[in-house]
Amino acid sequence: MIGYLPPPYFGPSTAYTALLHSEFARRFDVTFLDITVAKSVSDIEKFRVGKLFKMLGFLTRELWLLMTHRFDYACGLISVNRNAFIKDAALLDMARLFGVPTVIYAHGNNIPDFHDHSRPWLQRLIARTCRSAAGGIVLGKSLRFNFERWLPQDRIFEVPGGFVPSETIPIASKQPGVITVVYLGLMVREKGVFVLLEAANKIAKQRNDIRFMFMGTWFRAEEEVSARQFVKDHQLDSQVTFLGPVSNESKWQTLVDADIFAFPTFYYYETMGSVLLEAMQAGLAIVATRRATIPEVVHEGVQGLLVNEQDPDDLADKILKLADDPALRARMGAAGRQRFDDFYTHEHYGRRMGNVFEQLAARRDP
Repeated sequence: MIGYLPPPYFGPSTAYTALLHSEFARRFDVTFLDITVAKSVSDIEKFRVGKLFKMLGFLTRELWLLMTHRFDYACGLISVNRNAFIKDAALLDMARLFGVPTVIYAHGNNIPDFHDHSRPWLQRLIARTCRSAAGGIVLGKSLRFNFERWLPQDRIFEVPGGFVPSETIPIASKQPGVITVVYLGLMVREKGVFVLLEAANKIAKQRNDIRFMFMGTWFRAEEEVSARQFVKDHQLDSQVTFLGPVSNESKWQTLVDADIFAFPTFYYYETMGSVLLEAMQAGLAIVATRRATIPEVVHEGVQGLLVNEQDPDDLADKILKLADDPALRARMGAAGRQRFDDFYTHEHYGRRMGNVFEQLAARRDP
């Protein structure tokens, strides 16, 4: 398997961590090639010469593994930006040179659009990489279209993710008379940070008992400046708090102390929003958009409420609905926790991934 391990902590790195701690790593003889080059989340999409030298190191390591081991499959993620895709394609090509069937794993979204807006030479590389694969893995039913142009339906597999549950969930210490809405994730406009700020401003004009907590690292410095200026301009200092990156212990304490989890993402490459799984384990009612597989994770009216993208009015209305109905919040939070336990732990994830390779292996056997 070719992928990322933390640090930094982001969707793919936490997914692979969960997979390697699951029964998948016990059912199969797995060799993992960690191709992490970024030092932080904000460094992920930036070009640095040092990353090229690391890439040469990855190729050398892969070459040695292929020369000294026999592999049945090479499973590697594919990215949706040019430089990262070239890296991914090179690693998969090397495996094919040694006769190892490849399986492509989409942690991003809108691969056909990435293809269509690329230069002709890159379009050919994308098409060849996808068509040459023995199978393709996506995170949910609504994401199958990413590979349908190049792979038949029976070679596209839906594998919703999961993560290793926190062993110790802290005891909640909620502030009486206050409703807390929490956001967790990369602090970037496309994840809905400013939509939530606008909703907070609308809510603050009606009542002063709702607080908003933001946890995560800012991706762009100029957006942090704009967000803090927005809070200042609208006198939201007593309602809005930016916690920045938090430790695991602080993260979980903030989650269980909260009442509502908000994730109004409209990120173009969104897949499932892995932070939603953490909110579900913490037992929080969720408000999120319908982007990508989110409606497959958060069922409307069961684990949470779904809102229109980039619509602070709708977001404010749904937050207020939950704020006014503690019984509904409790019911949704309990449903989310049950859904997490029944479907989204690392062991469930590992079984789903294992089934993919068992199906592929069965098709190869005479």
